[in-house]
Amino acid sequence: MEFKFNFDVSNGARAVSVSAAQPPPPPFKEHRPPEEPERLLERSVVERLELEALPGLRHVSSATVEMGFGERQDGDREAAPGSGSDLVSGVYEGGMKVWECTLDLLSYLAGRRVDFTGKRVLDLGCGAGLLGLLALRAGAREVHFQDYNSGVIERVTLPNARVPPEEEGVERPHKRRKAGERGSEPGTLSRCRFFSGEWRRFGREMLARLGGALRYDLILTSETVYNPQYYGALHAVLSGLLADTGTVYLATKSHYFGVGGGARLYQSFVEERKVFHARTVQVIDEGLQRCIIEMTFRRDTRSSVCLQSCAQSDIKSM
Repeated sequence: MEFKFNFDVSNGARAVSVSAAQPPPPPFKEHRPPEEPERLLERSVVERLELEALPGLRHVSSATVEMGFGERQDGDREAAPGSGSDLVSGVYEGGMKVWECTLDLLSYLAGRRVDFTGKRVLDLGCGAGLLGLLALRAGAREVHFQDYNSGVIERVTLPNARVPPEEEGVERPHKRRKAGERGSEPGTLSRCRFFSGEWRRFGREMLARLGGALRYDLILTSETVYNPQYYGALHAVLSGLLADTGTVYLATKSHYFGVGGGARLYQSFVEERKVFHARTVQVIDEGLQRCIIEMTFRRDTRSSVCLQSCAQSDIKSM
C-alpha cells in the first residue's frame, strides 16, 4: 500500500490519500542522452528559477511537459500530473514538480558554498534534477540523477541537463521562452548519468556496477521521507552508496500530515540504526516547518560495512 498527495504552494500542506492496488514497480533503467543532444529541447519551454541564491539557473517548464505526459510508450495511460494528484502510487511519484524543500536545499547549498569541486554526486529522487544541476555548475566531476519514473528522466531531467544557465550580469525578461538553439556548455552531459526505477533495484544495480569502490562524495535528496514505509530502503541506499567520508544533505518537512513521516521520525529511525550521525543544520519556519538534515557516517560504521545491508536486508522494506 502506497500513498499519493497534493501540494498546496500557499501553505506547504499535503493532502494524502491511499491507493489500495499497488502496481508492479518499474524496472531499473539507465537512460542515455540522444546522439543529437539538441533534440532534448525541441518543443520545450524554458523558465528561469526565481531564487536569489542561484541567479541564472533555468529549467524546462513542468507545465508544458505535463501536457504531454498522458501516454506511456506502451499505450497504457500514465498518470497526468495535472489530473488532481501530485502522486499516483506506483505510477507517478511527483517528479514533474519542483518541490518547496528542493528550493530550500538549493538555497542552503549555494549560501553555504558547499564544495562540489571534483566530487561525485548523486541526486536521489531527482525529479527536475535541479540539485544535481547546481552540483554540475559548481564543478562536480560527475553527477548521477535517479528518479522513480522513466518519463520524468526523459521529459524533464535530461532536457534540464541541456539547458544553459543565463549569462551572469545579463538582465533577461521574466517571460517564458522557447528553448533556444544553443545548449549547455560542451561536455556537461558527458559528466552525467541518468537512472530510473525503485530504490531497491537502483541500489542493487549500482552496487554491482560500483563494486563498493567508487561511491558518492555527496548525496542530495529532497522530499523523500514523507512515508515511513520507505525509510529502510532509503537508509540502505544511502549507507551502501555513500563514500566513507561523504555527506548526505536531505531536505524535508518536519511532519507530513496524513502519512506520519517527516524529519523527526526519520532522524529517530537513523539514530536507532547507529550507522549515521544526523543533525539538523537549518530550520525554515515559513508555512509548515521545514528543515535540512546533514548525515555522515559514524566512525565505527563506515560504508564498507553497509554494502551487504543495501543488497539484502533493509532495502527489502521498499
